[in-house]
Amino acid sequence: MRYEVTTSWTPEEVLEYALDYFGPGQTGLEVTSRTAQGIVLQGGGGYVAVQIQAAANTTVDIETREWDYPVHQFMARIGRRRWWSNWWRRRSKTPETTSQAPTSGTVDHQPIFTILNNRDQNLS
Repeated sequence: MRYEVTTSWTPEEVLEYALDYFGPGQTGLEVTSRTAQGIVLQGGGGYVAVQIQAAANTTVDIETREWDYPVHQFMARIGRRRWWSNWWRRRSKTPETTSQAPTSGTVDHQPIFTILNNRDQNLS
C-alpha cells in the first residue's frame, strides 16, 4: 500500500523519527537501506519504505506491506501541526501601525487594576 502525507517537519526530522519509530527499538524492523532522501526497513514478513520530497512543506511518501496500522499512526503523528506553530505564526506577524498612545503628550501613570495588600487590612 502507498501513502502520502505533507508535514511541516524537516526531512531530517522525518527520517530520524521514522528510524526511531519503525526501527529495532520500537516496531522492531531492521534497516536495509538508508539515504538522505529515504529509509527502507524490513521485518515481520513485510517492509516500510519512507521517501522524502523537500519543499516548503515536506512531502513524505510511504510504501508498506504488512505494516499498515503502524504507518497510519506514524502519518498521524508527523501530519499534525506542532503545538507551538499557531502561536509562532501569530507572534511573528508584524504589529499594526496604529498606536494606542495618548495624543495629549502626557502619560497616565494610574494602575489599570487595584493591587490588594493584605497587610493594610486590620484582621482581628
